[in-house]
Amino acid sequence: MARRSASLKPIPSPHCEGTAPFQAPPEKLTNIDQIDFHEFENLLGDYSKVLPLHLSLAILPCANVQPAQYSACDKPGNKACSACKLVSYCSKECQAAHWKDHKTVCKLFLRSSDWQPSWVIEGRAPCFVGAESSKDEPRDGKAFLNPGEFNGGCALWGNIPAIDLINLSVNEADARKDFSIAFVASGDLRHVMKTINSLPSDYSGKLDILLNDENPFVFCRNLILLLILGGVPDENLAADVALHFWYSVFMPAEYRLQIIRRVTPFLKYFIDPATQGKGYPLGTTSSLGTPWLGEEHRTYIQHCIFEPDEPQTPGLAIDDAQTEYDRVRMAPSRRDYRDRMYGNLKPSHRVAFYTFRRYGIVLPLGAANAHFNCANSSLFSLKGKWLQTDHADPLAGWDIEEVIQSGKAHGAQVEDIYGCLYFFLSTHLRTLAQRIRKFRITFKLFSVEACALSKDIEENIFVDMGVASNARFDRVEVSNILDYNYVGMRNVLTAWSPLLVQGKHAAIVGYFMNWVMVQKDGRVEGAGKSGMDQAFEQLVKRRKGSALFNSPLGFIPNNAGTLPTQAVSLAMEMDAMYENSKSFEKYLKKEKLDNVLRETKLKSRRQHKIVPHTKLQANTWVERFVEFSRE
Repeated sequence: MARRSASLKPIPSPHCEGTAPFQAPPEKLTNIDQIDFHEFENLLGDYSKVLPLHLSLAILPCANVQPAQYSACDKPGNKACSACKLVSYCSKECQAAHWKDHKTVCKLFLRSSDWQPSWVIEGRAPCFVGAESSKDEPRDGKAFLNPGEFNGGCALWGNIPAIDLINLSVNEADARKDFSIAFVASGDLRHVMKTINSLPSDYSGKLDILLNDENPFVFCRNLILLLILGGVPDENLAADVALHFWYSVFMPAEYRLQIIRRVTPFLKYFIDPATQGKGYPLGTTSSLGTPWLGEEHRTYIQHCIFEPDEPQTPGLAIDDAQTEYDRVRMAPSRRDYRDRMYGNLKPSHRVAFYTFRRYGIVLPLGAANAHFNCANSSLFSLKGKWLQTDHADPLAGWDIEEVIQSGKAHGAQVEDIYGCLYFFLSTHLRTLAQRIRKFRITFKLFSVEACALSKDIEENIFVDMGVASNARFDRVEVSNILDYNYVGMRNVLTAWSPLLVQGKHAAIVGYFMNWVMVQKDGRVEGAGKSGMDQAFEQLVKRRKGSALFNSPLGFIPNNAGTLPTQAVSLAMEMDAMYENSKSFEKYLKKEKLDNVLRETKLKSRRQHKIVPHTKLQANTWVERFVEFSRE
């Protein structure tokens, strides 16, 4: 049976019974210092209690959702559609009732065995191959520094595999030890979440976490996420609000009110002379501090949390957000790139990826979503432009096997990969919210250039925050700023090696993403015949020869014009098989790593203790982790 669900009806202005709809005066949102916080908090008090009927999902729901009738089945979905397996139902009756809506997804041409990439249909080479290679697909360092419109932008969802920076069981193996760790070019919170959640549940030490990113958008989003996770009283609700603020392009308007309710007291606390510079409490055991909120940061925070009722009000209207999202995600000039990605997926996964590109909501595909009626302005610039690449994906950097297993545990099918991701993120965010309330964690947020931050620490600039010149860190994670086209290995290690603890477990952990731009044999295409043969042999073994001569893109080429497609896809698979350790060593030698290590008195670990040398993800398959220590 279906039940009437008012939450599926668009809610242009949520309000409590007997009160007027929420209308914050625009002039009071343009300057944080001028806000009457007492009046503002009173105004928010009742509104923040309004919640959508569909909150966090504990189990995969029945997909019989009828938005036109404002109804949805409230039973679990345990019978998957036998054709696509993208949605599940509680009964044959619900499946039959929903077929009229579901068939448009189930029979989408992307799921067809006849689907082919656009360049095959049009009888031409794809635009990313040969002479027609797009400037958006860099081939060398110079091109990489000047990405095209759709291939550049912020990495608000991270671009590095999530790592546990402590890896306690392999290192100190002491659940009582205090740790001071630094993420000096943090990106999003993925490393922080994985590190905290990987600690044993009985961990009793103190965690002092320095979280820095020069990008003001990343800094502000991390700040707001921590305020949500540590401030929303109900842990399930905290996890769901954080999930959609982090990853969904749209969210329920009621969630926006929850975010405002958490951010407003922090801003009041921050500008109050009596509390300015002191740690803001996150629950009863943890705290959050930052030395400043510059004008740029304050403006962006307002942009993130307020929705415009009038043109001069900060925020982004839902129609404008959808238009901009469509412009980037569905750009005609990028169709070949999308088709290249689709071509390496199973038919139902193509539909799952297409659906996220179209709607931008991390949910099981069959879940109710009509109440996602508010734009997530934090994913857009102050001028309303999409901040990331056209191929930015919430799945990037997470362990896909872990994502799938989490989804299965909650009833989702592997085909509904974003449904699996929803349950994976929901579980881990809930754990993080619990641990912020249970563990003793101090978060210190900064937004400066990474090497300048180390200099400021040595000059006692942040002594009032408890980060004095004698501060030392058990772990320092430097992300991919080691790359030649960012800060560079010498500059990073010179800046941060003095701040590393003296001890066998202490380490600086980094990531090389773009080294193959200058070390051509880092990829199989530049490895010569011997390298190609080695990778091909490994690929044959992996695939057992059964499908080697079928196109990895799911079709057999019937003319010479399709050959580049076969070659490109095969090269991507062979990169994963190619052993490039020696090539990486040659690259490090060219970069004079030995000299840098002598100057900084560091050693490069042959045997890693934090993260494997490689942690493959489906981008280029060639990224490498490095670890440096004093002993």
